[in-house]
Amino acid sequence: MPRTHRANVKPVATLLASSLALAGCATLPTSGPTSAEISRAQRSLDNFDLVDVDAAALERISASPSTGKGRLAPLAVDGFVDTIGPGDVLQIAIYEVGAPLFGSRAGATAELSTGSSSGETLPPVTVARDGHITIPWASHVVAAGKTPDELAEELSAAYRRNSENPQVMVAIRENVNNTIIVQGDVKKPGRLPLTLARERLLDAIAISGGSANPSLDSVVKINRAERAAEEPLSAIEPGSEDDLRLLPQDRISVTFRPRTFTVLGATGKVSEIPFQSPRVSLIEAIGRSGGPSDERADPAAIFVFRYEPAEYDGSPAAGSRPVAYKLNMRQPESYFLAQRFEMRPRDVIYIANAGANIPTKAIQVLSLFFSPFYTAKVLSQ
Repeated sequence: MPRTHRANVKPVATLLASSLALAGCATLPTSGPTSAEISRAQRSLDNFDLVDVDAAALERISASPSTGKGRLAPLAVDGFVDTIGPGDVLQIAIYEVGAPLFGSRAGATAELSTGSSSGETLPPVTVARDGHITIPWASHVVAAGKTPDELAEELSAAYRRNSENPQVMVAIRENVNNTIIVQGDVKKPGRLPLTLARERLLDAIAISGGSANPSLDSVVKINRAERAAEEPLSAIEPGSEDDLRLLPQDRISVTFRPRTFTVLGATGKVSEIPFQSPRVSLIEAIGRSGGPSDERADPAAIFVFRYEPAEYDGSPAAGSRPVAYKLNMRQPESYFLAQRFEMRPRDVIYIANAGANIPTKAIQVLSLFFSPFYTAKVLSQ
């Protein structure tokens, strides 16, 4: 390159470098605010708390975990699982002494050994929506709300007017009223009958094949009458108050809600990352994202944004306030603190930009701008 050209390029380069250095802070893109900008925003707006991560902060955080336990227990009520209801199909058998109440029929059971008694099994009877059944000689009888034994006793009294000593047996042939529905992310969803064994919530989920997803990322919701509640499946302990005894018409829904945290800022990979394990520490979370970028990040300014107190899924609880926890990875002890700092669902990790990030970008732009001159020089040699 001629000397005059080289003499002209140097002042131009200097001028452009100065211009970009002055204007770069306002025009070059960044991945978010610097640590100083976050601190200024906290002081001026005062709409979130800024807390340095130290031993005292970790002790305070671990003292108030949100597991979601105890959310189903308020739904516990007494109830029965053996009462007749609309839609049930009943099997009724009548045994009598003396003259047959219904006469001689082909469908009658064999006579007893005394030769003076007979039995009759009626065709299956479906309980109407108003709770009544209609059978011969007893006419219109209310069945809903009674146990099979109670209904049998009532029918025996009704037949006693026309028979010497009738005995009635009632059984529920098709159980519709005393059932529950299990739906959602289970392996075998459907309707389950309840028995006198008094099945619990976890029993029903197990009978349905269990959750189709890890229990840590599954939420159980129960609709009971006009009330409903939900709780993480992993928080329900067998036989606990949350492991409710089921009642007729309960509706159980199991939903897959994966726990995730998000990593933003000057990191190797901006992403939403699933937990995939019971617990994830802050240092593990940073490692999964690729860690701070060597060219752009400020290792002294790693933030975790969350609400406190929060629900088990990370959503704001009543009276919660945003909190930003700041970790200085330039201090060796911070690596130990980061191992004890447990992540929670919906946490946002933000790795701040270094203060020198903008001038660095300006130099990169200049390098790209003047690279053709350098390339031409190399080719001319």
